[in-house]
Amino acid sequence: MRKKIRIGVIGCGAIAQRLHIPDFAHCPEAELSAFCDLKHDRADVMAAAFAPGAAVYTDWKKLVKDAQVDAVSVCLPNALHGPVSIGAAQAGKHVLVEKPMATSAAEAQKMIDAAKKAKVVLMVNQCQRLFPAHRKAKEVLDSGILGKVLHVSAMFGHSGPEAWSPTGKWFFKKKDARFGAMADLGVHKADLIRFLTGKEIVEVSAFVERLEKKNSDVDDNLASCIKFADGTIGMLGASWTAKGGGADYTYLHCANGTLRVKVESDRPLVAELVNPESTIVFDMPAARNDYAGSWGLDAGGGFVRAILGKEAPFCTGEEGKKSLEVILAAEKAAQTGRSVRLGKGKK
Repeated sequence: MRKKIRIGVIGCGAIAQRLHIPDFAHCPEAELSAFCDLKHDRADVMAAAFAPGAAVYTDWKKLVKDAQVDAVSVCLPNALHGPVSIGAAQAGKHVLVEKPMATSAAEAQKMIDAAKKAKVVLMVNQCQRLFPAHRKAKEVLDSGILGKVLHVSAMFGHSGPEAWSPTGKWFFKKKDARFGAMADLGVHKADLIRFLTGKEIVEVSAFVERLEKKNSDVDDNLASCIKFADGTIGMLGASWTAKGGGADYTYLHCANGTLRVKVESDRPLVAELVNPESTIVFDMPAARNDYAGSWGLDAGGGFVRAILGKEAPFCTGEEGKKSLEVILAAEKAAQTGRSVRLGKGKK
């Protein structure tokens, strides 16, 4: 295999600018070779800034036919994740797709099947797995110091997509986004608590509302109760109306104490133990790749190294589908007023 993986970025909006493109630009095993956006100028600006001479497209179908592209990042509205990922896989390209990976479980499975048939890597950018506090929290929980996880409470909220992606009008249109806050933010926490606990969610009840984003036809708030296969229960929330700093935290109440994750900005990971009684403030691991202009998560680098066989994918298509199914269950529970068991009545 080539020493460098040649990357095509499909969609050059906020998430591509803040995560995907800088990650690839700073990955020694990657080469940005093509950019695609319906707005030619936007793709052209990204090419000029990060990879002068790279090909620029306005049609993703032409990009995936480019022989100078080995892999793609799909950074498009949710409704396009499935069709573009499948088309890229069928063209022999490895795929890193933004979350939520698809708009239905059936579509997610088609993506997985297409990647397997083409023998390419399919990864989902469930990037909360990569934040230093979350990586350390996984290490602490796996150590057994806290004992069995008995209850989980996770929340992700901010004031809305317009605050960080002013041109991203698609977030508020059901035909483009399919979901609102419940999948934009809720799928992050659904995936994170699965990742941290190693447990699968088997039942969900939920309320979903549009309380403030009246210019949209998708939800802006989710409150749900979840049940894991071993009987552990918990709460999962997402909001586009969380203002004054937002919310991005997780509590894990365990047999020997509580782990607080990103509850306090100056102490991102704190364990309160009961036997022996003590408080542990954990040091954070270094960022995976610390550089200006990005979140330093190195998601793109992880994707490239997975293609090269140097490390396992941080979130496979199968894992992305399981987290999506939690959100689909929450949606159905809110619509029906009844709890929904995963694996039944999927859309």
